[in-house]
Amino acid sequence: MLRSAFAGVAAKVSLGFVALLTACALFAPWICGLVGVDPYTFNPDLIDSASGGLPSGGNAGISAAHWFGVEPLTGRDVFARIVYGARTSFVIAISAVAVSSVIGVSLGLLAGYVGGIVDQVISRVTDLFMSFPTLIFMIALISALPKGNRTLMLVVVLSMFGWTQLCRVVRSQTMSVKKREFVEAAIAAGMPRRVIIFREILPNVSGSVTVMATLAIPAFIGLEAALSFLGVGVVPPTASWGQMIANAVPWFTVLPTYFVIPGLCLFGVVLSFTVLGDKMQSYIASNEVNS
Repeated sequence: MLRSAFAGVAAKVSLGFVALLTACALFAPWICGLVGVDPYTFNPDLIDSASGGLPSGGNAGISAAHWFGVEPLTGRDVFARIVYGARTSFVIAISAVAVSSVIGVSLGLLAGYVGGIVDQVISRVTDLFMSFPTLIFMIALISALPKGNRTLMLVVVLSMFGWTQLCRVVRSQTMSVKKREFVEAAIAAGMPRRVIIFREILPNVSGSVTVMATLAIPAFIGLEAALSFLGVGVVPPTASWGQMIANAVPWFTVLPTYFVIPGLCLFGVVLSFTVLGDKMQSYIASNEVNS
């Protein structure tokens, strides 16, 4: 059972942390409404202008009303920004994984099963996209595109460069699976090509697709945070952990919590998804060996 894949302590902790942040992302408006905060409201009354914009009262503004304190200069609630930042990261990462998985799996199946000139064209296009220095081209593309829905723009750009590894893995596995007896039997029985691909081959490569998709989520979360940190990702007032870390850099020595809290959330979610992906990979590999 899949439950045995998450039997270790590290996997359970990772799964719990991911579940917590997923709940925060899904129910962000309800959670913030229950606490009585939101990520957009400026609270100048919580800022001490005499100290250069630090939260008044010391302690980073942490109180019963503001669990993680408030931002310097603006007084916006940090807890609300963290919760909505989780929503931003998850929406962009999961959407990009879904789009890139569809592209990578479709092209990989096509290249691996059809072969010939189709395989050559898809392989060369894959090599071309893999040769780009990804982060630099992402920055250039997003900067060059007209202003618009940054969330949608990030999903498109991340998906554009995120399908190549999956395409190569699916192509390789498809070339192996199509030589097996059950596929040859389906061909001999006169099954249409699309039925063979989606009914016989795809289920046999779905384990690798699941593992790679799980490992792609933290990669996309990190990329979104990096782009937002550099100022080409999501823009205010939309909350983003990368954006929060960038804003916190000048305040690190006097207000370390403002830097540490989003940094720990980013580190924790990337590490958790990576642990879960590794556990799933080990579980699938052991099942394949046993079978």
